[in-house]
Amino acid sequence: MAIAPVAIAATPSTSVAQEAKGPKPPTPPTPPTVCAALSGQLSTQLQAAATALATTPPNVPAAQAAVAAAQVTVAQLRANGCLPAAPPTPPTCAALTLQLQAQLQVLAAALAANPQDPAAITAAFNAVVVTAGQLATACV
Repeated sequence: MAIAPVAIAATPSTSVAQEAKGPKPPTPPTPPTVCAALSGQLSTQLQAAATALATTPPNVPAAQAAVAAAQVTVAQLRANGCLPAAPPTPPTCAALTLQLQAQLQVLAAALAANPQDPAAITAAFNAVVVTAGQLATACV
């Protein structure tokens, strides 16, 4: 019983301290140049993955590295507000963003599989490219 009053007493003083500081300033918007640079970086990374997979024999480590880098870039795009994370942004963009992240994970898993299935790698890569194109067209 003694714990509850202490917790309650701590809560008002915390909120009073926060009110004394005033409202948080709005987060400044990300400059369009940052979004454009990250979008270009994602495109380059996907092209690097395609090039690595197109060699004979396919350069799987290079493709894996490019896909891992693309996953990081998608996260950076979201963190900088270049890609929507949730409503109130258009639902299409949020869905495409989530779809791209899932497809990159599928591609990474296909590249890491042993033995590798070239058809699965190609299908996963093509899905990533299509979704990245839709995302770039609709949301960036």
